[in-house]
Amino acid sequence: MKYRVIIMIFAVVMLLIGAGCGEQSQNNINTNSTAKGKIIIGFDENFPPFGFKDEAGNIVGFDIDLAKETMKRLGREVEFKPIDWSNKENELNSGSIDIIWNGLEIIGDRERYILFSKPYMKSGQIVFVHHSNQLSLITNKSKLAGSIIGVQADSTAETHLNLDNELRYTLKELRRYSDNAMAFNDLAERKIDAVIADEINGRYYVFRNGIDNKIDALDVPIGEMGEIAIGFRKDDTALCNEVQQAFDSMVKDGTAKRISKKWFGKDLILSK
Repeated sequence: MKYRVIIMIFAVVMLLIGAGCGEQSQNNINTNSTAKGKIIIGFDENFPPFGFKDEAGNIVGFDIDLAKETMKRLGREVEFKPIDWSNKENELNSGSIDIIWNGLEIIGDRERYILFSKPYMKSGQIVFVHHSNQLSLITNKSKLAGSIIGVQADSTAETHLNLDNELRYTLKELRRYSDNAMAFNDLAERKIDAVIADEINGRYYVFRNGIDNKIDALDVPIGEMGEIAIGFRKDDTALCNEVQQAFDSMVKDGTAKRISKKWFGKDLILSK
């Protein structure tokens, strides 16, 4: 009986360790808090409006504002570090950064390598085409067969595309770019037929860079709507819990809503 009790206790402990920080009880928050040092947040500097550099070279964005306010509430100094998005898991787990906070979707096998906060936003991938292309009239992804499609390497868009065998293997070519900006620029110059990208990021980029007269955003979803969350190292539950608690307080007092309205004109923050 004694051995059976020990095994049961061990199983419960392992279950708690493996759970996402968003599922931790309030009693567990801050119990193993890390030292109050500087937090390095990794982001893709070409992913507006979540995180990017403005004309003056300042790091700005929706997620940047959320992260700054969170770290302010935690009394933490914060540094934002541009990273190669295709190498984000290695950057995180090598200790080069402490957090990934930049429109990061919970998808594919990312949960094997990343500890996620509770989701705070929904996202979706859609098709962008040159307005003079006959594809601008499509309403079904099957019409993309035989096309040259651009995606950001190791992005949510590429993941959704690779999961869609009916579409992926009918393409003439898939071109992978280091960032969405390069893909949209090639689309504007008609070097490719279409781009699959996050709807919020894509619409913002096209409008902000004055190429909305060349590129159309189509109501053609690729994959299902996803959830965006904050990413941590798998064993960094203490930091994850701290950040989650501070973020929850921002949702409760309306600060997160105010930041969302600043960037999108409406509240896109999930309430739970």
